[in-house]
Amino acid sequence: MLHRLHPRKRNRRNGLVLLETLIAAGVTLVMLSVAVPMVIRSARIWKQTRHQQVAADELSGQLDRLIAMPAESRRQAMEQLTVSPAIAEVLHDATIDATLVNDDDGKRIEMSLQWTRAGDPLPVTLVAWIDPLPTTSSESPSPDETNSDETNSDDAEPTDAEPTDAESAAGDQEADQ
Repeated sequence: MLHRLHPRKRNRRNGLVLLETLIAAGVTLVMLSVAVPMVIRSARIWKQTRHQQVAADELSGQLDRLIAMPAESRRQAMEQLTVSPAIAEVLHDATIDATLVNDDDGKRIEMSLQWTRAGDPLPVTLVAWIDPLPTTSSESPSPDETNSDETNSDDAEPTDAEPTDAESAAGDQEADQ
């Protein structure tokens, strides 16, 4: 009798293995359908972040160069601004603009860099102050006023300063006697 039941158990086992394989394949497909878009989005975000950093570095270098120039040379250089060739290779159709602003906040240069990318995002912008507004007399003490943190010379404790040449010579003579 055992001889007849044995093939049935074998067929049931083969059926379970097939069912387990189908379930495993289904779970794998579901996991891949979730993971692949996340990897693609992650790569896209990494690329956008890299482009933002490259743009900020370009603007920073251009701003440093413009700030170091005299006023007349600065105006001419601002009119002739171009993106460096290395940046133009990375950021497609990149354009750089600079504006000299003089208002209540002081004199500053505002630079922006725009390039072709998905959507209509704002350009990367950096600002550098050239001549910030001076502080008012109520905000900071004038050089004529004494600092309240300093002690009076009458109240000052002696410091362990090194003796002058005359004092050290006198000390050497006392030591010799």
